[in-house]
Amino acid sequence: MVSKMAPKTKPVDNSVNERRLRPIYDWLDNGNNKKALQEAEKVLKKQPNLQCAKVLKALAMVRLGKSEEAQAILKDVQLEEPCEDATLQAMAICYRETHRPELTCQIYEAAVKKDPLNEEFLSHLFMGYVRIGDYRKQQQTAMALFKVKPKNPYYFWAVMSILMQAYASDDSVCLTITLPLAERMIKKFVEEKKIEAEAEVQLYLMVLERQRKYDEALQVIQGPLAEKLASGIIETKKGEYLKQMKRWDQMMDYTEELLRSNPDQWSYYVHYAETLFEISSQDVTAFDRVKTFLFSLLEQERIKSENKLRGPYLAMLYFWQQLQQRNFDASAVFGNFREFAQEYVEIMGDKPCAFQDLKPFISSLPADQVTEFLDCVNQSVGLDDPSRQSPKTVKQICRHLLQLQLNRFLGQHDLLGKKEKTQLSRELWDHYLRTKFLNVGLLTTDIRPNDGYALLAAHLLLDTWNNDPDVLYKCLLLLETSLANSPANYHLKLLVTRVYTLAGHGRAAFQRYETLDIKYIQLDSLGHLLCRPLISMGLPYTASPLLSSTLRFYTTHARETSECLISAYKFGSFGKIPEFTQFCQRLDSSAHFASVTTERMLLDLLLDSSSHLKLVQTAGGMFADPDKDQPDWKTCVDNRDCGVFVSWDPPSKNLHDDIVKTTFNDEVKFARLRNRLVHALIATVALSPIWQIEVQETKNRTENLNNDQHPKDKCILPRLLQELEILLTELKSQSLMSHSQFSVQSPPPPRLYTYVENGSLEPILILMDIVSKGQCHAIGNDEIRQLDNALSRVVESAQPSVVSEGFWRNYVRLERVYNAVETLCLCVLVVSTIHAIIKNNNALSKKKKKKGETDNDDSFNRAKQFSTLVSCVASNMKKMEVLIDEFGVQVCISQMKLTESDIEKAEHAITDEISKNLSQSPVSEVKNLMVEKFKLLETCNL
Repeated sequence: MVSKMAPKTKPVDNSVNERRLRPIYDWLDNGNNKKALQEAEKVLKKQPNLQCAKVLKALAMVRLGKSEEAQAILKDVQLEEPCEDATLQAMAICYRETHRPELTCQIYEAAVKKDPLNEEFLSHLFMGYVRIGDYRKQQQTAMALFKVKPKNPYYFWAVMSILMQAYASDDSVCLTITLPLAERMIKKFVEEKKIEAEAEVQLYLMVLERQRKYDEALQVIQGPLAEKLASGIIETKKGEYLKQMKRWDQMMDYTEELLRSNPDQWSYYVHYAETLFEISSQDVTAFDRVKTFLFSLLEQERIKSENKLRGPYLAMLYFWQQLQQRNFDASAVFGNFREFAQEYVEIMGDKPCAFQDLKPFISSLPADQVTEFLDCVNQSVGLDDPSRQSPKTVKQICRHLLQLQLNRFLGQHDLLGKKEKTQLSRELWDHYLRTKFLNVGLLTTDIRPNDGYALLAAHLLLDTWNNDPDVLYKCLLLLETSLANSPANYHLKLLVTRVYTLAGHGRAAFQRYETLDIKYIQLDSLGHLLCRPLISMGLPYTASPLLSSTLRFYTTHARETSECLISAYKFGSFGKIPEFTQFCQRLDSSAHFASVTTERMLLDLLLDSSSHLKLVQTAGGMFADPDKDQPDWKTCVDNRDCGVFVSWDPPSKNLHDDIVKTTFNDEVKFARLRNRLVHALIATVALSPIWQIEVQETKNRTENLNNDQHPKDKCILPRLLQELEILLTELKSQSLMSHSQFSVQSPPPPRLYTYVENGSLEPILILMDIVSKGQCHAIGNDEIRQLDNALSRVVESAQPSVVSEGFWRNYVRLERVYNAVETLCLCVLVVSTIHAIIKNNNALSKKKKKKGETDNDDSFNRAKQFSTLVSCVASNMKKMEVLIDEFGVQVCISQMKLTESDIEKAEHAITDEISKNLSQSPVSEVKNLMVEKFKLLETCNL
């Protein structure tokens, strides 16, 4: 709260100021910034030099969107070098909200110079350096704090700052200079017995681990300092150090000790297996020892009557699999894999987690044992006729679902034909309806136990879909009905979002996507599901706010992460500091961040340019720098969560790593291409005569750019066009993936494939090249002919009859349509710039003409050639409008075809809602965009 900025102590001299400022704090705390601004102005009338009132006024202005005026006030106050705590804290809040944390450091540096022994100022200065990541100054400030107030936390802030310098430097520097210094500093406190808290011991271990001094670290956790550590930390660290030092005999004894006390801790089994295979190369009896030990753990669970642990049962499967993968005779060493799996199913098959537990191992089941295993699983369900009988209890549902999921995972569904899959899907849906009575009494936030039937039935229907709309609509009806009964099941929401996308109905997909309530880090990990696909489906107006909210997350995460870092220092959570720092760096390097930034800029240019003046203002407001406003493409990180969709498909059909890697690389290539495109467009618009009037004055006024920026713009465009040509040539020479290779679980196919194939960039490059070469006054017939041919190819590529196999037929058709529409609309923007340049040239030539002279042939030819250029673009836009109308009719003809029995078993409201969602033409936004740009084109007359 803002009121916390008020100083804790209230000197008598300041009592009047405190009373006058209190209403401003209250209004700011209540969110009424307008009233706070009025109160601040009242106070300043009485006390014009009251610094805190000035800053609170600036804070209210920042929150009212008057950032430039607020910055002017703050700059004046900063020059006065304030030393009052309340003023400084208010200024820090202003700088934090305007994303300028470096200025916080400046004001506290000035305050510390005036009062170098002030603990409060030094503490704030340290936290300021934490926000900007200046580790060296953190260290210096922390040591200054320790000298003023010799407290342990300040001393260890300095040590942690040294350790962060080691993380940021190369190994040669950190191992010889920074880390030894940090170790010596801690050792001094250890020798003087000044260590007080667990966090200080943990920091000591971090320093030793970074130097790979595991023996010394082991001595620490076995010495007197171990008393300050929690037992769980000692267990984990000891195993880690023994492993790093390759003391495998000790590691085996220690791991067995841990497993005896906690036989359900899976990480212990993983370490135990690793130790086994390290020892077995020298000691062949190790296998017998491990086998005896694991069977003893298993026997302990077998004799239990209830509350049995899963770990020992799964450990048998895990060790068997590890032996097999290392070419040992696993059956001879450990026994029969099928028997272990069957025992697990018998004991744990009634738990919802059963399939996920078995999934990593069950693919190791020998092929000749699959049938026998599945028969045993079927018997464990307890249904005589599963096609007619349905489970009566929740536990029986879990067993039945496990049987169905294992059948699918082991490839039994792949043996069925289309009719058999459809019939099985119908049976599963009947099971879903007949088990709904078991959901009575559950909260709306609870996932229903029978939801698995609906998900499996939907997957079976999608197996049978070969671009058949009837199958897709039945799948939608099934999923929407399930969601009405289980509104909290995110698996259903994700799948129905994907199915709407497959059908090319972006608005319906967006409505379902919103119910997922995706926020914070999920905007980065799950944003790929719909952010760009919405644009591909021809919904730029719908996509724009989604891109904006995603971009806000990326621009504010640094501020949020810095607050986490500060809390970590305050509470001594030193181990979290490197994690937070790496997390922040990973977000900054996210490929999705780069893509969203570029696409948002392009949408702004497309959607906010109803006139050429508006286009210039929009482009100028971006203050884009083509050199600085692009990430390091080689270091872009893939943060997509591609495993978010639940799947029971066999390993052979699961999402492969090569698809994930290829799609990521292609998304980066597309983002890079679009980044250069948007900067080339801005550089083109910057050559408009209106740019000098509307934009350059603003730039000069805000002191963002120098007055000589316009001449510089003239040389930027040719360079950007050259970069685009090189990128395009590289992409054309590469073999791109086919859309038919994607599945429901795959990430959406990159737009790069259709974008390059359709030649969407060529017409724009031709027009920008005309501007770049200064040919706006002499447009040649060759340029017009090239443009017409390029535009015709783009329009033809958008024909709705384009064949596309697999899941993405309708999606890809829409993408091709939008590619063509976007290309035509961007061409209009460039044409409007050419029009402005020619119009300005004609006006200048008229001023230079002597009295009585008539217009010469050159002027007439310029106007004629430009009119031909405009006609070329206009004729292709009209062709595209006709094509869009035809496409819209085709989409509307695809009505939902359901049998009466389908409708009887679903709620009519759900059926009506789906029909409403699918009846909306997915090309309405594209048509609106075309109409708006056609109006802009009509204004381009000389």
